[in-house]
Amino acid sequence: MRIGILGFGNMGEAFAAGLRERQPEWELAVYEKVEAQSRLAAERYGATLCASPAEIAEGSEILIVAVKPQNTDELLASLRPYCRQARVISIVAGKRIAYFQEGLGTDQVVRFMPNLAAREGKAAVGVSCAAGVQPDFRAQALRIAQAVGTALEVSEELLAAITGISGSGLAYVFAFLHAMALGGVQAGLSYPTALSAAFEVAEGAVALLRKSGEHPISLLAKVTSPGGTTIAGVRALEEGGFTAAVMDAVVRASDRARELES
Repeated sequence: MRIGILGFGNMGEAFAAGLRERQPEWELAVYEKVEAQSRLAAERYGATLCASPAEIAEGSEILIVAVKPQNTDELLASLRPYCRQARVISIVAGKRIAYFQEGLGTDQVVRFMPNLAAREGKAAVGVSCAAGVQPDFRAQALRIAQAVGTALEVSEELLAAITGISGSGLAYVFAFLHAMALGGVQAGLSYPTALSAAFEVAEGAVALLRKSGEHPISLLAKVTSPGGTTIAGVRALEEGGFTAAVMDAVVRASDRARELES
């Protein structure tokens, strides 16, 4: 299996790294205009460098389009003569499946919505397949998504909701951890110590949820003693509109993702 990656920025490299680790038997080919990124693809990941979109399209079973949205029109125009019934995975933000089907003349299109945690193999990757995608290509696409994290298969209409949680959600977590650390500073800790504690708390909470399989509210109840410190903190969060604010953040990001689609 040869996977062609068009564009070798953060996401292109993340998928190359994940595939090299999870599917080492697959060949990688890369088309990238920036020379330093091309060298990185070849030297670090053993990718074959291609001189043109035509070269990578003709020699790859699956193409991963990882260019910036503003560069896709030009790229698709150069690819179209070589992509009839090609198998294409898009990780281009804001571009719908139909855009690639029409631009490339193929119905074999899968759309991914990853996030920056793909660089650490920890992304929640929204996956949406076009109606005509063949079963074996769907299975291959899911394996590719799993190379950088967890694959969450949804209809294309729900990819914006994945964006609201996953694509934008890293920012919410960063903001929450920073706020936790600031609270620790106000309570007397140094910022580095408070931030380190916040990291461990976040990782510990996720580990407990994964291992127990319990609902978050069930575990919240277990760590909240009557009249204790935790319920005082939880009340402060709710007085500040914590739950509603997080819900609104997800919904607004999702709505904005839908507005930006074309």
